[in-house]
Amino acid sequence: MRLTLFFLIISINFLFSQKDSSRIECKYLTSFLIDTTDSYTRKQEITSLLIGDHVSLFRSDAKARYDSLTNANVSMAVPKNGTYTIDFSNIPKAYFIQEIYYKNHNPIVYDKILNIVFAFEPENKIEWKLVNDTKTISTFTCKKAVGKYGKKQITAWYTDEIPFQEGPYNFKGLPGLIVEAYDENDFFHFTLKSLKNIKKPIEPITFSMKTDYPKFVKKRLDFQKDPIGAFFASTGRTVSKEQQERIIKMHRSKNNHLD
Repeated sequence: MRLTLFFLIISINFLFSQKDSSRIECKYLTSFLIDTTDSYTRKQEITSLLIGDHVSLFRSDAKARYDSLTNANVSMAVPKNGTYTIDFSNIPKAYFIQEIYYKNHNPIVYDKILNIVFAFEPENKIEWKLVNDTKTISTFTCKKAVGKYGKKQITAWYTDEIPFQEGPYNFKGLPGLIVEAYDENDFFHFTLKSLKNIKKPIEPITFSMKTDYPKFVKKRLDFQKDPIGAFFASTGRTVSKEQQERIIKMHRSKNNHLD
């Protein structure tokens, strides 16, 4: 990774000056629990941080593929007896759903409840405290910082060898790129795996319902209390008792939220 770092920093002032496109893509291995009471629910996904001029986007690669393939399948769906049948069998499942879009230092979080995408400004922001501690991660000399994000205590390791005040999720503002970050219980863990110069579009989600964070949290809690009612209200479909039990168990176990 260090071999390409010199060319990465040198070329950054010359490449990809178009607005709302990336200069650099950072890949993080993101590890997280679905259910904080069950260690067997731990998932891992590759997530991407796209960094451009005054704009950035953090999202799961699996979710990006899911969205792309879903849109393609919808566009190719053939009506039968007045209804559309969409094949989801070839679409990989994504578990890390939230996307964080920054423009001119203004963050927007996109999250999903059933088939509705909500957009809101996060209420939580870290006030970092720099700690006199270092360690080597990959080939980078990293420095330690800690801070509270909501109710979570976050530890971050950043390197000033990569002079961007960026990092995974909504973790920004340190004197260098965050290489690793995690909470005190290791319910979420982000580790930088690669970075490269690349030009990719950075765009917010077009179709979303604007709300604020307290209203979104209430909707999420209401859904977890009565997922069957929310499912019926959204789809108009009734399900068997066995399916109801499975839906209730699945959604009530999703209790690990980073926001």
